[in-house]
Amino acid sequence: MHTKAKAVDFFDLKGDVEDLLEGFTHRTIYFDPHVPEYYHPRRSARIVLDGGKIGYVGQLHPAVAEARKLKQDVYIAEIQLERLFEHALKQPRFKTISRYPAVERDFSFVFDDAITFERVRDAVESLKIGDLISFNAVEIFRGGSVPAGKYSFLVRAAFQSSERTLRDEEVAGWSSQIIKTLEGLGGSLRG
Repeated sequence: MHTKAKAVDFFDLKGDVEDLLEGFTHRTIYFDPHVPEYYHPRRSARIVLDGGKIGYVGQLHPAVAEARKLKQDVYIAEIQLERLFEHALKQPRFKTISRYPAVERDFSFVFDDAITFERVRDAVESLKIGDLISFNAVEIFRGGSVPAGKYSFLVRAAFQSSERTLRDEEVAGWSSQIIKTLEGLGGSLRG
């Protein structure tokens, strides 16, 4: 499949790191804002696996990039392999590719800075929607019409059944559940 070229951002790299970490056994994984000073303060995260720090992911701080005469954004993923390898690799599992189409829905919300995407994802996963195959942050925005202390982000949910084509009313019902759950976290849906 050919797609248009697009600029890579923090969420692309963070998603790649999450995909890598899913190959290892663990109980919990989360990302928090405690990063070294050479990272961008709002486009980076510390990686915590089963309560232990295993690395960092994010954008190089603009001042550091400028001092080294780097003209474009630089993204870094640092993973302490000795700590990662304390976790066994998961056994590979395969499932057949569905012959039925996936349906995607985008939601744009405004949240307080204190609400992390991990908290949002955990809330959506707690709904246990069986045909929800992915839930990812697409973009984040601060400033402009978004008040200070808040941020706006666009999330994309994908639904797919391996047994049949999904009906519009099913997807609409699941979308309503997601919206209600995110509003319960203090988010407000953008029109």
